[in-house]
Amino acid sequence: IYTLSLHDALPIYELATMRAVAHPLRMRILIELWDADAPLRAKDLAEALGEPANSVSYHVRRLRDAGYVQDAEPPEGSTARDRWYEAPVRGIQGAEGSEDSPETAAAFGAVMRTVHTQIAEQVITAQEKQIGPLLHVDGFVWLPQDVAAAFTRRLSEISRELRRAAAEARETAAPSTPFTRYTYAVNLVAQTRDGERSEEHTSELQSHELTSY
Repeated sequence: IYTLSLHDALPIYELATMRAVAHPLRMRILIELWDADAPLRAKDLAEALGEPANSVSYHVRRLRDAGYVQDAEPPEGSTARDRWYEAPVRGIQGAEGSEDSPETAAAFGAVMRTVHTQIAEQVITAQEKQIGPLLHVDGFVWLPQDVAAAFTRRLSEISRELRRAAAEARETAAPSTPFTRYTYAVNLVAQTRDGERSEEHTSELQSHELTSY
């Protein structure tokens, strides 16, 4: 199962549906809608994202057609010509029981490239503008599979703890407390060679001068 969220995620059955979100602006639109406390118009999204309203409106419609976005009840006092949208289900994932076929992997890979490219751009901008607090860590280590599995569980718990802390802060912070939206990604991934797991035995690793960085 592929997933972009620890929340209950929208199950995706069709490859075309998954590919529909593999677009930088559509992903940004989804994030704004996921984070909104109320329905938004294409105009609101365009202002928040600094993008042309007609372009945002087009991509919102494509997201609606794919099932990521739905029409919402207009707030009281809104005009009849305004269309309001919401994305009540945060995150996307491959449907339970769907085959992890090469086509599915490729479709989700396109989504992941979009997500991680945007994260990399956020890191670069924050570093250039010296906007903190900021943490970016990457590297490689050689681990036995059982140790790697233990760390995936720990990293998953850290991610859940971060979300719990965010929810608690929103409930307990003073009304005037400023909040910043932070981007994060957690990955611990086995490297491959020609599609196969990259493995070496202990005796081979002991001869290396460098086993991590």
